[in-house]
This record gives sequence, C-alpha cells and structure tokens, in this order.
Amino acid sequence: MSLKSAIFQMKEAIMNQEVGPSEQDFIQNLESKNGLRAGSLIFYYNNFVMLRMNNSENSTQILDDSKKVNRKWSKNEIEFLFQYIKERQEEGALNITEILEEAAKVLDRGYQSVNYKYYSIIKAKAKEDANQNGYQFITITEKNVPVLATEVIGDTQITPQVHQMTSAKDQDDLLDILSGLITNVQQLPGINLNELFRSLYHLTNMALQNQDAVQQIESMKSEINLEKEAIREQLKKKEQQFIQEKKRNDELQLEVAKLAKEITAFNQLGDAAKIQQLKSYNQRLNYIIDSFGVVLKVSG
Repeated sequence: MSLKSAIFQMKEAIMNQEVGPSEQDFIQNLESKNGLRAGSLIFYYNNFVMLRMNNSENSTQILDDSKKVNRKWSKNEIEFLFQYIKERQEEGALNITEILEEAAKVLDRGYQSVNYKYYSIIKAKAKEDANQNGYQFITITEKNVPVLATEVIGDTQITPQVHQMTSAKDQDDLLDILSGLITNVQQLPGINLNELFRSLYHLTNMALQNQDAVQQIESMKSEINLEKEAIREQLKKKEQQFIQEKKRNDELQLEVAKLAKEITAFNQLGDAAKIQQLKSYNQRLNYIIDSFGVVLKVSG
C-alpha cells in the first residue's frame, strides 16, 4: 500500500459522499490501512473538499477533457501537485512521467496540462535561484603568487618600521662584511657579482609581495568563515521556524477540515431548512472558530 492508493481511495469516497460521520476517523483509517504516518493525509483531504466545492459551483459547465486542460490552475491545485510529487518520490517512485500521470487523474486534468504546469514552475524557480545566487569569490591563482613557499607561513603581523641611528662601529662592521663578501665572490670562478646581487634584490621584493598575498588570503578566509557562521545561524533559525509553522499548520488543517464539513453540510440543505438551521449553524461555526483561537466576522 502507498500514498497513491490512499489518495485514489480518498478521492472516490469524497466524491461519492462515503466519508462517514467523522472525517477524522476516515482519515486515520486510510492512513493506517496504507501504512502512512499520522496526519499525512489531512492536507489532501482538505484539498479534495475544496475541489469538490469548486466543481459544485461550476456544475453548469461541461467538464470534458478539453475543459480540464484549459481551465485556470488554482493555488490549491499547484500546492497539491508539488506535495504529491514530493511525497511519492520520497516513497521511492522515480519515474516522474508516471507520477505526473497519477496527478493528472487525481486532479481531473489532462496529462499535457499537468506536465506543462510542473516544468514551467520548475524552470521559473531555477531561473529565480540563479539570479539570487549570482555572486562569485575571486581568489589569487597560483601563477600570480610571486613566490611558492616550501613551508606553511604562519600568521604575520605588520610592525611599523623603526629607523634608528646605528653607531659608527655597527656601520663599519656592516661595510667590512659587505666588502669581504664582494672580495670573496669576485675570487670564485663562474659567479657574476652583479647578477648575484640583482637576483637577491628580486627575491627580497618577491618575498615582500608574497607576505601581502598571504595576508589577503587569510583575510578572505576570515570573511568566508564569518559568512558561513552567519548562514548556519540563519539555517538554524529557519529550521526552528519551520518546525513551529508545521505544527501550527497541522493544527490549522484539522480545524479547516471541520469547517469545510460544516459548510458542505449547510450548503446541501434546502432553503427552508437553511433558515431553520441558521442559528444552530452559526453557533457550531463560532464554536469551531473560537476553539482554534481565531476571531472571524461571518456575514451572510
């Protein structure tokens, strides 16, 4: 047994007015019979009731196949379609064509109409997501880094350069060292002194540039980590909000089912019976609304 079987059984019972005195017992029996979790069929029941009421209001129209394809899609039908596809896929149904054919039969629509509506909404949603996520991260490529370090460079701190006057003795020592270095290098065969110092100069410049690149990369990593943390917090809040809204929605679905039953029963009465039952009908309607905590003004 599956959701598909339960949905078709529910539709047949509602359309033939075989639900029984308690819609809640009817729903629970269907869920138990088909091995579904409690409350999973409330959404579909309410949509079927609304569909039946709409069909009753439009009973003067000819509901042939061409009319089913061309009539305007309602918000409830679209929500029904995507909810049914999602839950059928969660059950393991992977053939989207078969699922769309099932939905077409349930909604009394042509397959082409259902197929077009499904894929047009999917395409529009994908385009919207692409427009919202059109940002990019620009990073430094390997070929643009002046020096490739053989070790991991730790965090570096920028310290202001302090120019101090060195003593005459330190300057003499430095000059002696440089003079000795130059003398020794000149005596070594195969070494060009000018090329040696030019290479050292370029290496020091590239080392300084490498430090700047490392600092930029670390700064970008820090910004990305902060953005990730912010996204995690947002997802956590959204998850908590979703749980609360789902609980609220389940409660609301039960109340809507009761309200729909009262409205359907009242509409089936004759004119004289409606007048006789109007007071008790309003009392029952107010009781349903008040028990849920929502205040509405009902006008006839």
